[in-house]
Amino acid sequence: MEDENAAYEKESPARAPVKEINLKEWALVIKRRIWIILLPTLLFAVLGGLYSSQPEVPLYSSSARIMIPATTPEQLSTIKVFIREPVVLERVIQETGIPRSPGGLRGQISVDSVDNSIITLISVVDTDPAVAPQLANAVVRVFADEVSKRMGFTGISVLTEAAESPNPTPINPPSDRALKVGLFAGLVIGLGLAFLLDSLDDTLRSEKDIEQILGIDSLGQVSKFQRKNFSGNSRRKNEYIRGEAIGS
Repeated sequence: MEDENAAYEKESPARAPVKEINLKEWALVIKRRIWIILLPTLLFAVLGGLYSSQPEVPLYSSSARIMIPATTPEQLSTIKVFIREPVVLERVIQETGIPRSPGGLRGQISVDSVDNSIITLISVVDTDPAVAPQLANAVVRVFADEVSKRMGFTGISVLTEAAESPNPTPINPPSDRALKVGLFAGLVIGLGLAFLLDSLDDTLRSEKDIEQILGIDSLGQVSKFQRKNFSGNSRRKNEYIRGEAIGS
């Protein structure tokens, strides 16, 4: 039995050692596949730049501060939810005459507590810097009236009304984020593709590759000759031989 195992081990081919990748080999792969890395990087960078250059609709925000004297956190949360209810939004649209749908206006409004206090910030975002403060103040006014009628809650006071800025600044200025994302994505894809192609390439490029595959040491190598130099050496050798023949 032992003889059979020994014979099987002799007949079975030796496994090639695991190829270790170091920084030098990585650098060589990048050098060999540089165009495969650059092409997707440039392509995605151009696409990101084109996307960034597209004109974006500017948005403007305006806020009003109110104080809601709620006695419990649950009561405060319930009253804050009431701010964006359809009964409030429909009346705001009717009184201001601004063409909006209740669902669209609801998406424009955000309600936040200031430092977990009873002071609440009501913000409205709109494409028109003059319309945003009008909507914010109308929401505060209608909300205070409706919550008093329907819930019997009073005492809401306005601390700061929304006002139109003399120099409005959009909250979504132009950004080169798409360009940066495209550049990074293209570089990652290019590097991944380069290393994938290199791992699938079975070309032998050095003595080390041959030794790793065959599992034996190399005894020597044949240098690469340039055709021009080889022809010149042969011509000089022939002239030398003819000279000896004549001299003899």
